[in-house]
Amino acid sequence: MKRIKEWLFNHEKVYSFCCFFLNLFGWNSRIKNLPHTCWLRNTKVIDKGQGNKISIKKRSILHDCVIKFYGNNNCVYIGEDCFLRNLTIWIEDNGNCINIGNNTTIHGITNLACIEGCSITVGEDCMFSSNVSMRTGDSHSVLDLDGNRINSSKSITVGNHVWIGQNAYLGKGAYIPDSSVVGACSVITKKFDRTHVAIGGNPAKIIKENIDWCRERI
Repeated sequence: MKRIKEWLFNHEKVYSFCCFFLNLFGWNSRIKNLPHTCWLRNTKVIDKGQGNKISIKKRSILHDCVIKFYGNNNCVYIGEDCFLRNLTIWIEDNGNCINIGNNTTIHGITNLACIEGCSITVGEDCMFSSNVSMRTGDSHSVLDLDGNRINSSKSITVGNHVWIGQNAYLGKGAYIPDSSVVGACSVITKKFDRTHVAIGGNPAKIIKENIDWCRERI
């Protein structure tokens, strides 16, 4: 299968024809200007607003994904050569943006929820395991005793070349630096500044420094 994919990627016209043919089944007309070199399999969009935009770049593959808009003027950008399986994107309110960088892969059930004009940014060459959740807000209000809300939403950023383990949770304001690893079942609600670190625990902390990772088992 790997050799077939490599051959198709090296013969773009053939790959484009295959993707065009496959996209005829389960095509969703709300995804505009989709390049013929993308493949959407059982992927759908629910749009309950106006002015929402989706951009998916060439050679990206989406399997069993859902994109939901419940607001206006929101955007979803997916870069080149991404492989996304069982991803749910949920956007509420107005002016939110979710950006997934080139060569990023998501291998199991993952939920990205963006509300109140925030953003979720995932860098290039990232790898997500299954059951990963990222939320820019709490969906409901926490108040002090004077009735003032104290849980405002905040954007989330994942740097380039980040590996996120199974069942990890990234809450509002989370920031993962480049070339890092997030351990399974970690809960991250703050910014980490140092690159090349392993982060884990609940609440998460740096558990190892001066590390890197690769997709192959060496």
